[in-house]
Amino acid sequence: MQKSTYALEPGGPKRLEITWNVMWKDFTVKVDDRIVGRASGPKELREGKQFRLKDGSSLSVRLRNKLSGVELEILRDGQPLPGTSADPATRLKNAYEIVFFISALNTVLGMASVLFPAPFWQTVGVGVPSIAFGLAFLILGLLVKRKSQIALWLAIAVFALDGILGFVFMTMEGVTPSPGGLLARILLAIPMIQGIPAIRALQWRAKD
Repeated sequence: MQKSTYALEPGGPKRLEITWNVMWKDFTVKVDDRIVGRASGPKELREGKQFRLKDGSSLSVRLRNKLSGVELEILRDGQPLPGTSADPATRLKNAYEIVFFISALNTVLGMASVLFPAPFWQTVGVGVPSIAFGLAFLILGLLVKRKSQIALWLAIAVFALDGILGFVFMTMEGVTPSPGGLLARILLAIPMIQGIPAIRALQWRAKD
């Protein structure tokens, strides 16, 4: 059985507990160890379930299919719970972690191409510039973590341009680009794109 716990409000204790078995079966929602609702399986969850809490607020859960996988959306009175996948703070964290991942990957591969020279690196477009690329993304990641929309837009644009140029150069070299590589880039780009409205939401929240 799997279990997740969440707070009902930012900074509050984790009073909400959700448990489920394989394939989202026997889905149970508890608040303060009291069962407030159940769902038999994925069909009910895709249709969405709504439960009334003791304080009069409404809790809704729904399974949503995303390109990156299945996402469990949990809302209280229409607002995502802290720590859930739809929470702006969670999406911002996902965005800057992807930027840091791209930074680390390029830096490590670039260093490997310098320390262990081989024709293979040139074929896949890895070299000394990859190190500079990685360091640039490290700086962008730090700025995104501080809620910079400009830095995140720049990271998305550079990442997309790098993919397009890589595709063009590989084609010119007679190498067929891997569909898996293209899919991987799309999956990496999605959390970064989702980070843009997340930053806006957090900035608006800070003004309230």
